[in-house]
Amino acid sequence: MTLHPAAHASSPLTEHLVTALRQLGLHADWLEEGALVEVGDHRIVLDVARGGEGEVLVRANMPLDIFVEEDSLPDSLMGLNLMNQTLDFGMLVLDPVEEESGDEDMPATFAIVGRTVVWLSSTGPDEAQRLATHLHRFEAEIFNSLESAVNSAGAMTA
Repeated sequence: MTLHPAAHASSPLTEHLVTALRQLGLHADWLEEGALVEVGDHRIVLDVARGGEGEVLVRANMPLDIFVEEDSLPDSLMGLNLMNQTLDFGMLVLDPVEEESGDEDMPATFAIVGRTVVWLSSTGPDEAQRLATHLHRFEAEIFNSLESAVNSAGAMTA
């Protein structure tokens, strides 16, 4: 018996949402837990869960491949705080990066990640369109905020 890749990976809820996003022309794939959607030049990881009233909760995480060393945390946090004040559809956070070497004397490293949450009433086409619109706005907003911070003198020194 051959299993469809999604049959063992994600929930049916995630499968329905990925299918609906694909029908909208987005490149979307199932992950072990959740989904991966390409929006603009970025990949956004979706965690899809059923809410208490039957609605669908979608948590989106956009890794940015920007890393901050522990000794730069004060300046980085100030910069992230300033950028977060300009965001409407999400926020930027620091996630600790797990070091494989296990060397406790090495300074910690943090990845900058964009995050947003969307409540949907279902995984149907209308709600998938609403999610796609939100993800495009989120991606553009995060990208524009980072670009603005890089272009302004001293906004973020990480």
